[in-house]
Amino acid sequence: MNFYMNLRNRLKAFTLLNVVFITAFTNAQNPIFRQSYSHRILTNPALIGTGHIDFGEAARIVSGTKAQWLGLNKKRMYTQNISVDMPAGSTNTSWGFSAFTTDLNSGNSDQSKYSHFSGMLAYAYNIRLRKTRLKLGMTAQFSSFTFGKEQFFWDDQINESMSGFVKPTAEPLAQITKNVFHASAGAVFYTEKGFLGVSAFNLNEPDISFYEGTNQKIPLKFHVIGGLNFKKEFDNYAIIPTASYTHQSDVQSISLMVNVNYLNFRVGAGAQNTIAYQGKAWALNHYFGARFKNYFVSYCTDWNLSINNASVPVTHEITLMVLPALKMRKRNPDPFPEF
Repeated sequence: MNFYMNLRNRLKAFTLLNVVFITAFTNAQNPIFRQSYSHRILTNPALIGTGHIDFGEAARIVSGTKAQWLGLNKKRMYTQNISVDMPAGSTNTSWGFSAFTTDLNSGNSDQSKYSHFSGMLAYAYNIRLRKTRLKLGMTAQFSSFTFGKEQFFWDDQINESMSGFVKPTAEPLAQITKNVFHASAGAVFYTEKGFLGVSAFNLNEPDISFYEGTNQKIPLKFHVIGGLNFKKEFDNYAIIPTASYTHQSDVQSISLMVNVNYLNFRVGAGAQNTIAYQGKAWALNHYFGARFKNYFVSYCTDWNLSINNASVPVTHEITLMVLPALKMRKRNPDPFPEF
């Protein structure tokens, strides 16, 4: 009997530990697209309202789809985002909103093991400093996290003969969904020649524990971005090298990109190094895109070089963007890549 009870306790601890670990892992990702300057509201709240088209200010309507882990057997993750942002009339303020979802499917039945939905409202204020700008932004976000109740094993599913998980569970599976609110803030200093920005996500570190007596928070995430814009207006091209650094709990990541604009075409390539839980990973990425009038479309691939698998896991990303032109006002600097 003692052996049986000890085994049950260990299995229960193991099950709860797995739920906590998966929660921490999936939420530590914070939906981030490789084409980060398309999805600016997710990159830094201060970047909203910085859209330009043909040297004039523009609103930004962006839709992105990201598919991950397609090279890993029976597992795939999808992330989708749609966002809108624009300056508010003739003022120095900007507003925006975004909705994004993440869904992890696994198993032969392709059931959802984890899903996440977030809605976000953003506000930013632009401070004019002669030829430079300082922009401050903040977001308020609602998030809902759900685990597929049929995708996990529970200790009361073990039968008396200890032959497996065969009994129905009495766990309160309705509690497998968690809703939270969190806030983020950022600042960007920029000129025509370049930019530097910092942001902090999950400032209030919301508790996403499913059961009482546990304390599992979404950790604070710091993000630093920067870039230089080598632009030749009359030759119709620009070269924009960019860098970013992210730190969240035990995860650190550095990404370097080179973006090239020529006429209506956009291309870029880069590399990323991630240090997480005493392990390191490398990835290479590239994208190409094109513009037709006020419409942009781009495709990006991300090659993970640090997983020992039969096929290299590749992340696919497609972005569609519309930039409705606004009435001409005093133009702000525009050193940012479109994608």
